Amino acid sequence: MRDLINVLDGIITEVTISKPKYGPGTQFSVSAGSEAGKKMLALLQQQGFDSTPPMTRQDADEMSEEDILNLPTVTYGKGGDGYIFSNNAGQSVLITGSASTIGSAFNAYTGATADADIGKIANRGETAEGILGAAMFAKFTKREPDEDIGTVTSQDISNVLDSLQQTGEDQYQVEVEDFDNKHADVISFVLRLKSGPYQDLMDLAKRPLLASEFSSAAAYVNSSDAERYSKYFYINGRSDQIVIMADGVTGEKEQKTDVWVYVTDENGQPRKLRLNTSLKVGGIKQFGQVGGDSEETQETLWNYFGINVGPALAKFAKARKSNSPTATRDAFKQMYQYAANQLDQKLQKASPKDEANILDSIANGITHFATLGDPNVELVDFSDGGFKILRFNKLVEKLKNVDLEATYSDSKTQKNGPDREIWPEVQIHERDNPKNKLLTIRMKIENKPNGRIYVRNYIEKGPLLEKLTEYKKASWDRSPAATGAEELDAVTSTPRLTGPGAKAATRNHEPRMDRATLGRGYKG
Repeated sequence: MRDLINVLDGIITEVTISKPKYGPGTQFSVSAGSEAGKKMLALLQQQGFDSTPPMTRQDADEMSEEDILNLPTVTYGKGGDGYIFSNNAGQSVLITGSASTIGSAFNAYTGATADADIGKIANRGETAEGILGAAMFAKFTKREPDEDIGTVTSQDISNVLDSLQQTGEDQYQVEVEDFDNKHADVISFVLRLKSGPYQDLMDLAKRPLLASEFSSAAAYVNSSDAERYSKYFYINGRSDQIVIMADGVTGEKEQKTDVWVYVTDENGQPRKLRLNTSLKVGGIKQFGQVGGDSEETQETLWNYFGINVGPALAKFAKARKSNSPTATRDAFKQMYQYAANQLDQKLQKASPKDEANILDSIANGITHFATLGDPNVELVDFSDGGFKILRFNKLVEKLKNVDLEATYSDSKTQKNGPDREIWPEVQIHERDNPKNKLLTIRMKIENKPNGRIYVRNYIEKGPLLEKLTEYKKASWDRSPAATGAEELDAVTSTPRLTGPGAKAATRNHEPRMDRATLGRGYKG
């Protein structure tokens, strides 16, 4: 009988989502062949949510009430039940209604791998943070004879994570000798992730599903910057205390950094190295947002880009009085069009001094949303086993070489949506070349369980911004014929230091240890 029940469970995939067997961590797909599933797909698409399976149910108890309320929300029928799902792109969505109605739109997902029991990764972006932190730790500790730093492999990264499992803690610490064997550096790795990503990361059966992220992390830490820093601390003839932190839990709203490297300076104070990263996975465009539909929110948003929308606020407030989606959308159309016109006039008719000011404002706005104003934070994108590094510290100088234009658009519709709603957006792009976008600012309306609506203003990077800020781009050569050195050289713009002159050459190029280079002080 039990065998028959198991067989039936594999055939009848429509779920009763409230059952314990479908709890947090369960993988789902939308039932695209049913009417309920088609309706769900349309609603998810309206919210900009990628419903490509699997969608993983999340544990609401691990999120604050504010975070839950700020999620994009799909209201599916009547009822007080709510379930949070995430996709492999790192997006999350709240679906409210009744358990039976929501369940009718989903199937239990079993197509992830040949072994359906392995499942999928709950949140690939957050899991990648732990992989990158472990890779950093492996790089700083892989010291070899002749003052050399070894090439980190995916297996090295796995070994670091396995060491955490053995200690039963989220912290792992070792002492490694300097080149002179007279000093020892203490290097620590601290891993703090939400329970879903942490469990996926530590699950040995799921490691093959993360092969691309392991390769990307190895490529990144084997590149010239991490190589230079790790070598410096190896040969500096001083006992250093270095802490590498991958923290996906604390301080999410105060900083953009997902992985930090701290070193204790000569005064005993921890300072951040430039190897501080805001990590993305899979080329996600969005890098910032401002939530809310108040006049103050609109002032704040456009002030970041040097635009005063004060004269348009009264008309904006009047247009959205009813709080209906249509009225709100019309109010934002007016506001976005006003902001685009103001910005483009400044770009076209400004004096050289005023043009410099508006370019500075645009650069500062982008830097704020990309790094929360910290010029030492890098935006690192992992994809296809490689990486791309974006740096924003010289953006204003690069913008001076581009003739920019701001345009308003409301031509895009939500395909398959119930009323094919039009969403306003402002695009900043190369003049007379709208495809070469610097960034897009667009608004999105979401329905909340209490019947009210919530608005998000998304900031998304375009190909021009990536081109202007790209510091390094590389892939990891995993071919059987490649040696460790060949793999490293493939991702390193600066040749590795070897031979008798390595120590002298490295000391001539040692990292600057001033506050501007190391970043802000550590806030514990």
